[in-house]
Amino acid sequence: MPTPILFDVHDRIATLTLNRPDKLNALIPEMKEGFEEALAKAAAPGVKALFLRGAGRAFCAGGDLGWISKALAEGRWTELEALLDLGAAVAHGLATLPKPVVAVVQGPAAGAGMSLALCADLRLATPEAAFGMAFVKIGLHPDWGGSVMLSRLVNSAIAAELMLIGETLDADRAQTLGLVNRVEPAARLEAAVDTLAQRLAAGPTETFARIKATLLRNQGLDSESLRARLMAEGAQMKAAMHHPDALEGLAAFLGKRAPKFA
Repeated sequence: MPTPILFDVHDRIATLTLNRPDKLNALIPEMKEGFEEALAKAAAPGVKALFLRGAGRAFCAGGDLGWISKALAEGRWTELEALLDLGAAVAHGLATLPKPVVAVVQGPAAGAGMSLALCADLRLATPEAAFGMAFVKIGLHPDWGGSVMLSRLVNSAIAAELMLIGETLDADRAQTLGLVNRVEPAARLEAAVDTLAQRLAAGPTETFARIKATLLRNQGLDSESLRARLMAEGAQMKAAMHHPDALEGLAAFLGKRAPKFA
């Protein structure tokens, strides 16, 4: 299997690339080491910012539903919970990384993929990007920081709508709601990324760190209270996975039919 997480640093800018393009960069437990190594290296003094990207036509389709469905059916709870715990750790690591984090979304960002994008400080998107907090459609609860980060970015009514209905947003709607900072045509995306990277590479590292801490503090959060919220989110997802609605939702999705929830 190709390396599922790629990481490099160029001109003081780190880039983490989800590298499962044939699976729309769906998240699997084998990404744990790559995420942990990338976050550790991004925290190094010589790095000014971290960019999150997805290989191929998608940013990230969320958790690998084929893998999750099989693991649920086989009762592999330790593996399932490890994937959820990884999501909480990644979300916490990105939010508390003392460097700007930028998500570059050129296609679908669904479920935990949308969560991952929301963990960034800034989001660039192309018109082809699509965002969906679609957990509810398969009887599951948001994870990978999705419910926590969404509630930091939009008001409670919008957060409720996106989580309870699971509507897919195009890039323009996401920008209108404040979930995307800029929408760039695909032909100009790399130029926009380069311009932003150069600006961040020339910026004041210590000030960046202080601003990120202030952004958390102004929302009543610090490292520990954020961790507590992420763990509470994870507990809700773990409980949802034990309910029959999860098996039904996943079976319906994979069978391309409407679910019949309890």
